[in-house]
Amino acid sequence: MTGKTAACRILPPVIGGAACLFALPAMAQESFLGEVADNALYEAETVVNFFPRNAHQAESKDIEDEAVEVWTHLNMSSDTFIGDYWSFGLGVDAVASSYRGEEAGVFSAPGTRAGQGRFLDISRLVLTYLGDAVEVHLGKDDIPFGLGEIYSPTDLYAKQNSANPQNAIDYGVWQARADYYIGSDRLSGFILPFEEKEPGPADHSRWVGGNGGAGTSEFSSVEIPGLPAGLSPEIRDDLRGASPTEWGYLVQYKGTATGLDYFVSGFNGPSPFPVLKRPDVIDKLTEYDKVYPRVTIASAGAAMTEGSWKFYAEGIGLWAINDTDEDIARALAGVKYRETTLANRLGFDEITPIVEYAKEWRFDQQSHPQYVVSSAKARPNPNNLILSVTVKVDSEWEVGGGYNESLTEHDSLTNAYIKYSPNDNLWMALSGTEYGGESDTLFGRYNRHDNVAFQVNYSF
Repeated sequence: MTGKTAACRILPPVIGGAACLFALPAMAQESFLGEVADNALYEAETVVNFFPRNAHQAESKDIEDEAVEVWTHLNMSSDTFIGDYWSFGLGVDAVASSYRGEEAGVFSAPGTRAGQGRFLDISRLVLTYLGDAVEVHLGKDDIPFGLGEIYSPTDLYAKQNSANPQNAIDYGVWQARADYYIGSDRLSGFILPFEEKEPGPADHSRWVGGNGGAGTSEFSSVEIPGLPAGLSPEIRDDLRGASPTEWGYLVQYKGTATGLDYFVSGFNGPSPFPVLKRPDVIDKLTEYDKVYPRVTIASAGAAMTEGSWKFYAEGIGLWAINDTDEDIARALAGVKYRETTLANRLGFDEITPIVEYAKEWRFDQQSHPQYVVSSAKARPNPNNLILSVTVKVDSEWEVGGGYNESLTEHDSLTNAYIKYSPNDNLWMALSGTEYGGESDTLFGRYNRHDNVAFQVNYSF
């Protein structure tokens, strides 16, 4: 793809989305919407990726295989008080890229099942009551979870637009939430009424995986019992209904003490990890449903800070209802150190290494006769060593990198970058990413997608 072709694809939606965001103050003037616009913060980001290798079987499977791709994202975020006890939060995102078919249309409805990225969408829309000891949140908002610096096995309830997996965008979750404050601690209860299909790579994206079908990458290399050799599965998303018995329910307690943060939580609802199920009515031998079975999850975590050191650990236990998936436990332990003495001697401001280890244990196998493939391939980091180091050279320059390797399947992800920040509002980075491993592993399935990226981020 030439630069001109890429620009032709992304410029119209980018200009349109930006116009919608920037037009808010002019349209609203002295109205409440004008106050929302006046309080808005904007962040614009553009990434250009260079792919030196062709995607596997690109021509025969009609997979996007351009050497240069451009992705751009504009976010508006605003929080506005309404009197003394209420606030209104709004987040709007405009996204466009040269990836064929990644975005279409504007605004997704609650409970959307399209799985399609939008050129313009609402990522946050929440009305909050601010009481003395109780807060109530209604709408689409974040669910922050976990204490890990790089990876968190307890961060299971957030949503993302991962049409471009290397630049996933966080989106809020539709919820009703109440927070009760006990001193500096907080007890929260969530009701999650909608199950939504998150935007993922389009049908012809290089990021889909082995099957060449949207959303099937978790199972692209799995042998499916009962499926004759040589046939490819046709996998459909089968989301739950909208009755209260199918909603998600989450309770969390977050506490603090001197040098210590901790949390415990419990959840009952649809699993964060998909499985494959035979349809109730089988029309074709190759048809399977991708479902999120109902599960119960208990999780806990703690982080201790002592001087320049941070030690943390967290974990979950997951039990599938009616043996529709495996029962598992997942845990992570990590340490972070902010080094300044040695860094100053070397002429740097700060060196920050992080080491994490993630592990999974399986206790009970999937045994329901209608469920044929567990979520094992969809669960990241089952036995992984995760490393990162950041070197802050001075107030403008930073270099760093990360490494994630499965100690079981020996696939890996390696990343390195150099970042320049001339001021507080602007930064630019040049990075390289390499995927390694066999084609049936989490990182190995992208082993022809190594790339170099140039990124510009501007906040205003």
